[in-house]
Amino acid sequence: MRDNFRNKSDSGIILMASTMGVFILLSLFAFYLARFAVVETRTGGYHAQDIRARNLAMTGIEHGLQSYADSRNTTSINGSFNNGTYSVIFDSQNDEAGSILSKTHYLTLKSKGKIDDVERNVRLLISSFPEAFCFSFYGHNLGSQTFAESNANIYGDMFFNGNIQSNSGASSGITYTGTGTGGTLLSEIPIFPEINTSQYEALINSASQEPGSYVNHALDFDGSNDYVRIGNSSDINTGSHNHRYKTIEAWFKVDNKNITSRKQTIYEQGGTIRGLNIYVFGGALYVGGWNEPNGESDWDPGTWHSTSNIQSNTWHHVALTLNGGNSVSSNAFKGYLDGQQFGSGSGSKLWNHGGDVSIARNRDTKFHTGDYNSARYFAGHIDEVRLWNVTRTQAQIQAMKDTVLNGNESGLTAYYDFQENSGNIANDRQTQSNNDGSLINGPSWTSGPILSKMNSSSFTNRTIDLSSYPNSKLLRSSDLVISNSTINGPGYIVADGNITINSNSIVNGNIFIICSGNMSISNSQAGNDMNSAVVIYSQGNATYVNSSINGLIVSKGNTLSLSGTAVNGAILNYGSSFTLSGNSDVTGSVVSKYSVDIEGVNVSMTRGNIPGFAGKDIGLDPFVVPGSYLEF
Repeated sequence: MRDNFRNKSDSGIILMASTMGVFILLSLFAFYLARFAVVETRTGGYHAQDIRARNLAMTGIEHGLQSYADSRNTTSINGSFNNGTYSVIFDSQNDEAGSILSKTHYLTLKSKGKIDDVERNVRLLISSFPEAFCFSFYGHNLGSQTFAESNANIYGDMFFNGNIQSNSGASSGITYTGTGTGGTLLSEIPIFPEINTSQYEALINSASQEPGSYVNHALDFDGSNDYVRIGNSSDINTGSHNHRYKTIEAWFKVDNKNITSRKQTIYEQGGTIRGLNIYVFGGALYVGGWNEPNGESDWDPGTWHSTSNIQSNTWHHVALTLNGGNSVSSNAFKGYLDGQQFGSGSGSKLWNHGGDVSIARNRDTKFHTGDYNSARYFAGHIDEVRLWNVTRTQAQIQAMKDTVLNGNESGLTAYYDFQENSGNIANDRQTQSNNDGSLINGPSWTSGPILSKMNSSSFTNRTIDLSSYPNSKLLRSSDLVISNSTINGPGYIVADGNITINSNSIVNGNIFIICSGNMSISNSQAGNDMNSAVVIYSQGNATYVNSSINGLIVSKGNTLSLSGTAVNGAILNYGSSFTLSGNSDVTGSVVSKYSVDIEGVNVSMTRGNIPGFAGKDIGLDPFVVPGSYLEF
């Protein structure tokens, strides 16, 4: 019985061990099944994240395209969406692999989408110009002409919407046609690009509101007893504060610069103890400053600068500047004639200095020869007297000396332009104060200097800095003529009339030239290169002769003519008469609503680079280069 029990016990133990073994095997199998399921789930999760990251990158592409289309903005963009982020960058030089882009007006738009550690990248290439500019010549041909220019030199693919006579197509590249013979027929005709003219029209409208040519007035002083008296003012010479920074400017025309019987005072403030003055004596122009007391700065006897580069009966511009402290320092006091410095010397600030403030006379002042307590008068014309409580730089003086002021310029404390042309008051045009002057003993009104920036419609032998004009816009309500002059940008030249640029004028880059009438450019240069180009827009006829243009020409008039002119960039022509003659070469692209008449074997049109005009609204829509989409 005991043996039977033992046998049963052994059998139970064996069964239990077998059961435990099976349980362990099943557990291990279940563990591996569970591990496989986790791995499979994780792989599926990565796939879903990858799709979401790709969608984020696509969102970035759309955002970048919209931003560039709206304003040609190339600023990097960052955004977040769907628990991830995207970043967009624009590259005007290279593609995603660092290779240089084939055209200067191409742009790489790259977008990166990222969710956790999953990242996807996509890119597009954008042309800053519409599809039609992909050809060396695009002729929409609304006039149904046959393109017959067998002597033409056209390099690169061209398109003409009509028949092309034999041997008149592209010398290098494919000749395409839309509805005719003589080339490869395109099933889908590229759209003629219509330019958005709203900004051009708005600028022309602004120009039309400008007053006519500025009639400048001045005061004529007899040198005997007439002058302008300005009362003491804390803005100019008195007050509890000290006068550390000063700039005094004026235009003057002295009748006789060689007088030695008196100092011909143009401007004076202060007295023999402290003050500033400008005067003519013995054929020279002087500017002076002094502050004598030992308990102050001991700027004694003072500093005078002089120049003999003035002429009688000739308008000149004079300026003195002071940048002084509590003690005398070097290079604190300077003089300028016609924008050029003629002296730099020691000086200090001026303590409160009541006394006279006068134009065209002194009563109690100090000259380079010593104190003088009797009146000294000026014989001649004076205009545009400007008093500043800041130290103007030479560049600032040069930029604004031959234009009128608005009256609200920073640091301007009094401004006398003498535009009243009658009465006995010289109004202070500075908008924040009222330091009007009184005309004493009847100085007479006369014509002022002819200054290039005073709404003149003619600029000859000038350097024009558009930055000196409000909002960098030179606006004229009439015809505008620029001869043998240099125009610096960036900015706008706009005329509600014709624009003529000739006689070796240079219009530097980043400038829009816009007119409602005819555009004529001859023997001149507009734009510097692809990175410093111009936009020329005319609503009337346009003529370019023996000139060099770097940029975009838009002609909305009936006729466009180029003779002996090199264009590096693009032409968009709307007129029915379009001629190229002489040694005219266009490198970039020519797009015309009608045909083009090529006169002469030396004329050429070559597919080439066009300025990108990044950040500038030129009125033309950008174009996504076909086949440029890439995921990487």
